[in-house]
Amino acid sequence: MMNLRLQLFFRIMLIGFVCLVVSAGYVLYQTDQQAKLEADLTALRIEKQLTQQLLKMFSRYDYSIAFPDSNILQQLNGVPGSCVQFLSRTESRRRSLCNEVVHDETRWPQWFGELYQQLFQPNYEASRRFSFNAITYGNIIVSLNMETEIARAWSNLRAVFGILSVSILAVSLLVFMTIHRMLHPAQLIVRGLEKMRQGDLQTRIPSFEIGEWRRTSEAINALASTQQEIMNENRELALKLINAQEEEHRYISRELHDEFGQCLAGINALTTSISQTARKDCPSIISETEGISHITAHMMSALRGLLTRLRPADVDELGLTRSLEKLIKSWNQRTGGETRFKLQIDDGVDSLPEPLPVNLYRIVQE
Repeated sequence: MMNLRLQLFFRIMLIGFVCLVVSAGYVLYQTDQQAKLEADLTALRIEKQLTQQLLKMFSRYDYSIAFPDSNILQQLNGVPGSCVQFLSRTESRRRSLCNEVVHDETRWPQWFGELYQQLFQPNYEASRRFSFNAITYGNIIVSLNMETEIARAWSNLRAVFGILSVSILAVSLLVFMTIHRMLHPAQLIVRGLEKMRQGDLQTRIPSFEIGEWRRTSEAINALASTQQEIMNENRELALKLINAQEEEHRYISRELHDEFGQCLAGINALTTSISQTARKDCPSIISETEGISHITAHMMSALRGLLTRLRPADVDELGLTRSLEKLIKSWNQRTGGETRFKLQIDDGVDSLPEPLPVNLYRIVQE
């Protein structure tokens, strides 16, 4: 999956690209509008100059200069590459002047020229009807040069593209670096949470300069401290519960050993006495006494197993080391050499606090 920094970076680049396209459209639109405005202004200036010419002619009664005067058209600096025409009302007189086309070495792609012609009017004509003293003399027409206008639009577009591309790239890099710096605390928080999830609740997330991240780290650290206290309390409760269980097991085993064990021993002794008497006086009950002896022996064996499961007496009487050695020896004897158990015990095992000795003994026993 793509990380957050790259997602934000690509989204910023996408926004920058959209802004670039919109800016390009705006530049082309303004270029077209500027060319049309210049053509309209040129036609308006020509109209004013022709009006001035007629005023001079009528005020001086000098009709020797042809109307319209071609010098007036030449003195006007119109749109580069445009053509200025004056058509009389009857079109019997025509004056035309085309400005010199400045050829630029930069050529536009064919697709751009076709697209610009479809979207705009690079061959726009500005037309104004010329009248003086309520008499219409003709029309002033200013025609734009299509190639010149497309070249100017392409030149403006390249300039804007260059500036905006560099600006958007620089802004994107700056934003990416800023996002990287702003999201660096998130990486530290995730690492800390991973360690906490693995059980290391002593891990603490450092404090940060940014207020939101700082409050987040403080909340997580407080939660970790609370969880650690709860786990410590649970551990203490579990230890107390184990100790209580062991005490209960010790009490039950002691009671079984002292009471039930003594009763079974008494029954066994009484059965033995009955058997000896029966051999002389009543041999017919010897089989019953032997059955009682077998049952008593079985109950004694079951009792010893039960006492071992409840509370291994060897651990209390002999210590953990000797009780484990005795346990391993008994199991080696049971397997008859098919499986051989070995025991390696380090020093200090017998000094372990309760309930560790009994638990270790049960683990080895299992």
